[in-house]
Amino acid sequence: MARPRILLADDHELLLGAFEKLLSEEFDVVGQVTDGRALVVAAARLNPDVVVLDITMPLLNGLEAARQIKQKNKHVKLVFVTMVEDPDLASEAFRIGAVGYLLKRSAASELTTAIREVVNGR
Repeated sequence: MARPRILLADDHELLLGAFEKLLSEEFDVVGQVTDGRALVVAAARLNPDVVVLDITMPLLNGLEAARQIKQKNKHVKLVFVTMVEDPDLASEAFRIGAVGYLLKRSAASELTTAIREVVNGR
């Protein structure tokens, strides 16, 4: 079975590098972007299985970027990794189509586990 294709989006490049290092042993990290507009373009071009994204990003926030991505590709899985603990924003993320919502203070292993779970339909 092919390795799941992951697209990473966060406005902090240090975090993108850390996420890629963490995930690349098990998944194919096909791209990294630092703003919401670039995310929408990259998702259309790269056709990832999973998008790992933040809510707060420049040019277009993660929620709106996610909405646009889901309109074009209903099958992509969205996993938010964010500092935002607002339950209303988390609810909005799930309404848009998120399948995971992690806080950045979570253990690194939780991200790998979350992606593994969503790829397997849970």
